[in-house]
Amino acid sequence: QVSVGRQSADISSNISSECQYIPGSQKTKTNMNLFSTILVLVCYVSCISAVSETEKIKGVSVKVGKTKFSCTFTLVNDGAAVLLSDSKVACTPNKPTKKKVNNFAVSTDKADYKLSFKINPEQLTSATIELKTVTCDPGFTRVCPSGAAGACPDDMFNFCPYHGSPPDAADTWACACLPTRMLELDVYEGINPLGECHGECVCLSGSVQAIMSKQKPAFHGPGDMPSYCNN
Repeated sequence: QVSVGRQSADISSNISSECQYIPGSQKTKTNMNLFSTILVLVCYVSCISAVSETEKIKGVSVKVGKTKFSCTFTLVNDGAAVLLSDSKVACTPNKPTKKKVNNFAVSTDKADYKLSFKINPEQLTSATIELKTVTCDPGFTRVCPSGAAGACPDDMFNFCPYHGSPPDAADTWACACLPTRMLELDVYEGINPLGECHGECVCLSGSVQAIMSKQKPAFHGPGDMPSYCNN
């Protein structure tokens, strides 16, 4: 029993000495360096997530030789390029194996892609993206979904009705052209040009941004979405 007690005391002493903070010690420096590295990685991942956008394209028919595959593509882009490390492809059936596809064209409402990939096992080997631009007729203005954290295409700005905040994840509907004069009136009133009961942020052409500087009378504009929108 005495021997056990001494061992316990020695172990407690060792644990206490290990847990002591010793300024300038090598162990403390190592821990601080590790913490700094983790913090940088977390910030990096957060920044990448904030500017990236994901499109999922399901049930795409891909013919290789005499075999037809049904593939689903999950494509992540940063607005300029496809992020291969975050993108993937999944195909059925699982036979035959070791098939390759080059420069396969896939199109969505937002972009045109050219993809090269392997099937069984699946691996996306290369990808290019060309974003589509909506051209509006005179008298109409382009409206697009808000990207993650309020990101917008070039020459556009983020507009949030009812003093809202940009979303964490990007919206995925297609850009549209709306009558410019009606859009200006809505923006001046602080209302989403998609409709009074739409609370989401949108991207608007920079050509109408000046209307937001138009002087307003005191207590002008809606503070909150009308209550009947929630019915």
